Amino acid sequence: MDVRVYPFGPLQASLYVVTIGNDAFIIDPCVSLDLLGLEDYDVKGIICTHAHYDHIIEADNIARRTKSILLAYVDEIPLMKDSIRNGSARMFLPFAVESPVVALRDGEVLTPRDFMMNDDAKFSITVFHTPGHTHGSISVLFDFSEEPGKKKHLFTGDTVFAGSIGRTNLGGDMNEMRKSIAKIAAMEDDVIIYPGHGDITTVGAEKRHNPFFTAAFYNNII
Repeated sequence: MDVRVYPFGPLQASLYVVTIGNDAFIIDPCVSLDLLGLEDYDVKGIICTHAHYDHIIEADNIARRTKSILLAYVDEIPLMKDSIRNGSARMFLPFAVESPVVALRDGEVLTPRDFMMNDDAKFSITVFHTPGHTHGSISVLFDFSEEPGKKKHLFTGDTVFAGSIGRTNLGGDMNEMRKSIAKIAAMEDDVIIYPGHGDITTVGAEKRHNPFFTAAFYNNII
């Protein structure tokens, strides 16, 4: 198992590739497939953490060329298909996802069988609804508990950044964000966090250094 990161555009949105043997998953499809070096891989799934254009701009192209399924939280799919609500109409040429999108729900657990993968691949993918940046934002946990080395990898989109949190004035809500950060803070310290922008971090590091990973923030004291 390996995780690669590819930044996109002036906002440096992060596309992540999770490789498992000769299979791969793409998180937040915002970089051209030609730049990902996946010629020898079978892309099994493309997961969108939220619908803002800088995280989905290559969704159709990658889905079409890899013939892979596109997945997003059920409430976020209408935004993906609306150029005004996904923000692209305000920034450059309007873009809306045309490909079919498989709806994910809070607490859903996906296994290799859901992607027609070999049973030798020992992992699960758990969907956590973490609204705040948008109402349909999710964090996606890849759990390799049966494998050696780093075991849990959480892709948070724009919910968490190293030392900070995502904006809530682009279709989100601060009260929802508080609950989402509390949910992530309750995870094990060694869970690796892959934000939608910026540096990779861990739950433990955010508890030590992020002013929003505090009970004061969770409980609406500040």
